[in-house]
Amino acid sequence: MFVRDTDSNFSLEQMTSALRLGQIALFAVDGVWVYVALALANYVRVGIWEWPQDMLPTGLVLLLTSIYLLAMIWGGAYQRPHALRFSEFARLAGGLAGAFLLSIAAAYLVAPSSLVPRGTAVIHALLCVIGLLGSRSGLRLINEWHRSGAPSTPPTEREPVTLDEFVDRPPVEIDIANLQDVLSDETVLVTGAGGSIGAELCEQLVRLHPERLILVDMCEYNLYRIQTRLGRRQHSVEMVYSITDVRDRSALERLFQRYNPGIVIHTAAYKHVPLMEYHPEAAFDNNTMTTVHLVDLCDTFEVDQFVFVSTDKAVEPKSVLGATKRLGEWYVQSTSTNTRCKIVRFGNVFGSQGSVVPLFEERLREGEPVPVTHPDMERYFMTGHEACSLILQTLLHDSHSVYLLRMGDPVRIEWLARKMVETYFPDVVTDRMIEYIGKRPGEKLSECLVTPTETMEDSDHPNVVGVKSHPPYSWSELQHQFETFKKLSREPHVDPSTLHELLFDAARLPGGDGQLGTKPFPSSSDTQ
Repeated sequence: MFVRDTDSNFSLEQMTSALRLGQIALFAVDGVWVYVALALANYVRVGIWEWPQDMLPTGLVLLLTSIYLLAMIWGGAYQRPHALRFSEFARLAGGLAGAFLLSIAAAYLVAPSSLVPRGTAVIHALLCVIGLLGSRSGLRLINEWHRSGAPSTPPTEREPVTLDEFVDRPPVEIDIANLQDVLSDETVLVTGAGGSIGAELCEQLVRLHPERLILVDMCEYNLYRIQTRLGRRQHSVEMVYSITDVRDRSALERLFQRYNPGIVIHTAAYKHVPLMEYHPEAAFDNNTMTTVHLVDLCDTFEVDQFVFVSTDKAVEPKSVLGATKRLGEWYVQSTSTNTRCKIVRFGNVFGSQGSVVPLFEERLREGEPVPVTHPDMERYFMTGHEACSLILQTLLHDSHSVYLLRMGDPVRIEWLARKMVETYFPDVVTDRMIEYIGKRPGEKLSECLVTPTETMEDSDHPNVVGVKSHPPYSWSELQHQFETFKKLSREPHVDPSTLHELLFDAARLPGGDGQLGTKPFPSSSDTQ
């Protein structure tokens, strides 16, 4: 792995040019060796030194040399000649063996009257294998000797990996001009402003120049960090940094009374799937009830737009996180209000706090294997910039209550792990750096994007899909379910496993949707 040295004048272009020159020089040396080896083989066989062109037609000599060099190219001998692995050496050896057989066949076809004696051909093949593979072994030994004084772990100052390093897709474009018009006189409130999505949203919002931006987060450090980042920018936006627990309805109400926001974007949530399996009450309070409070406050204070940032885990949920997000979606859809309420649903944000990519990077920096839960585990990924740009784009859309962001094809986590291992440790056998740990509580092998009762429709933006969706319960039915759950969660005899089941019962479609049974949401008397 090459690490950029900011004090060096040796640019990436110069380094690439030098590598290409080295590959060309090595290719030329290999060609000379194949040529000389033929003369040497003849000397060993008959004791007479003759150059190949004196023994065979020139065309046949060139053909034999080309066959061996093509076998080297096929075996990848010029991609990383200084760091070939055992499997690559074996492939090269197999390719040279095939070249030997092919050269004999080609000689019979091209010049049957000028055949190389079999003994000479065999010795030539052995010399090619010894010389060509021996040169790679020598280069590898020199490389390992050169690196012997380096630490066994990659440098900790390496920049975090990005999705663009592994997945090639065009950049997302949004309607900047119309967004600036919409936001020009608005006060925008963002919950979870110190998180991965919230912070990126606030950075993009500042560039769109709303009148005021209210950043709400319960974590002092996260809020301080985004304040420091935005404080370096030159802008005219009035910034309000509020340390507020979004679960506290009265605290939120004071914010609404004081600043009267026109747009509210709700990103605050507990999102760690396995951890939430053991804390269903906390997940419900933060992911569902906070959404309820915000929707109600938006209605009370006549907010123009409310955007609820959801997740693909809310579709046919098998986790507490997904169930609480699904209930939040249904409440947003069931509310009758003049506020334009929207749900934006997407998958994982590449490199976000607490996600798989930072975990892999932490392990790799320490030289430890990366934990992969299952070989078939896959997820949809977006960059934070892509996701936040498209969340803002939905402020211009009113055709649907639910929007799904296009995320490309799902990415297998094992494939991602292998790519990251190769990035950090290009000279290590990848399998040694992967540890399979099994599925964790609440995890699915793959995520769905819509439920069986939903349909996807085109929107005005190619990367935003409208979802035709209707909540299965009315506003009053959801209110009753939520009050029942809150009442039960406060009773000391109700354990987390019971609350876990209650959440899944609440988040199940009427009549069942393939999730863990079909019983209705119970009343408090059912648990006595």
